[in-house]
Amino acid sequence: MNRLQTARLIGAGLALSAMSGSAMATIPYSPIALPPGAYPALGPGVITPDLVFGKEYSHDMDESTAGAGGVPDPEQVIAWDGLGGAMDGLDYSGSRGPNYPREQQVDALANHADALYRQLYTPGLRPEFSDRPHLIFTIEDTVARYVPTATGGPPILETPSTVPTVPPSGPVLLTNGNTIGGSGDISIEESGFYSGYAVQSLWTPAPSVNGMPAPKDVDGLEVWGPEPATTGDADKYSLDVDVTTGGVSVWSYDVGAGTSVPYLMWTDIVGAVETLLGPVPSTASASDTEGFPGVEAINLDALMVRDVVGDSDVFDRFDPGAEPPTSSTVDSIIFSIQQVVDPADPDGYYATGSELFVMDSSGFVGYLWHGGHLWDHAYALSDLGIVGLPDDSRAYIDINGIEAIGELVDVPEPASAALIGLGVLAGLRRRVA
Repeated sequence: MNRLQTARLIGAGLALSAMSGSAMATIPYSPIALPPGAYPALGPGVITPDLVFGKEYSHDMDESTAGAGGVPDPEQVIAWDGLGGAMDGLDYSGSRGPNYPREQQVDALANHADALYRQLYTPGLRPEFSDRPHLIFTIEDTVARYVPTATGGPPILETPSTVPTVPPSGPVLLTNGNTIGGSGDISIEESGFYSGYAVQSLWTPAPSVNGMPAPKDVDGLEVWGPEPATTGDADKYSLDVDVTTGGVSVWSYDVGAGTSVPYLMWTDIVGAVETLLGPVPSTASASDTEGFPGVEAINLDALMVRDVVGDSDVFDRFDPGAEPPTSSTVDSIIFSIQQVVDPADPDGYYATGSELFVMDSSGFVGYLWHGGHLWDHAYALSDLGIVGLPDDSRAYIDINGIEAIGELVDVPEPASAALIGLGVLAGLRRRVA
């Protein structure tokens, strides 16, 4: 038994008091008891979800864990323990004031100082030197597919597919030979530095995310926050669909005050995406049931943030006098967008939804390097196709949630001293910058 597991047993008695005053699922949430100063540590091994502290997710559609769970509740975030227990966490409803009164669906979560971000991506550093944490990710349950025709003509586009291309629980076999989880599971690509090229698999099955009921489509992730995670630290979030949210792609949330302000505008995200993929053609559209056309189809739906300059509520613009950009002189984000189909494109897609973009406040835009490869359009087309679909049809996964984990949770020595004072658990908030 390691130090963290010992500490968790010592703190088990805190669980009942920590859960009071919050609606809970049939399986109670069990907080992780942590020694002061505990932090995620890198390494070749993969930490199990029950040892990762401060875990939150959003569901599509957003829901509450009240009663037996699964009750529709727009903008509700859920805390989960990795053992199937879950409780209601943050709720962004009403936080945007009278100018943005309408409740919508949350489709991305982050913290302004996401743990392990700098080790995942560092502005100004060659990308292959940043491939240290493992990347966990979730995938959309609704994607487009192209169905071959009997006459040999152009394939028929279905948006969304009329057949279940992505099951809630895996396995989902990809064209690169890897098997990952379904839309209610959480999958992983291990660090390229430790594990080599594109090592992808299931990390957490849906019943361990929430055992009652198991999620059908996890569409936002945030980990390494306070414990219990009901207080939450997902102070950056996105709503679906960006073009309908007052032109805001990312909101900044004050957990204490319960208020939200715009952080990144939709036009900023459009500009970043078009820098890499080119202008969105009029023949393109979103792959979901709404099918927003052309540029309106661009919708941020996965997010990590590192805000280190000035006000954490502002994506601060880079000072040109501070050359070159470094991890301490620019704010930056990692993100993906919803799948955008384009029948007029030779490959059928403007964006598969699995491109992972990096963007910083100096104006730099690129693709994330992880698992020994770029998460660009070409990689998505070659490696992230879904195998075994009916009628020999063609479809690709659409990533809608991202986070970073390591091998274990470490504790500063001496460990014996760290085990003292576990009563501060509820106020613990340790981020790795």
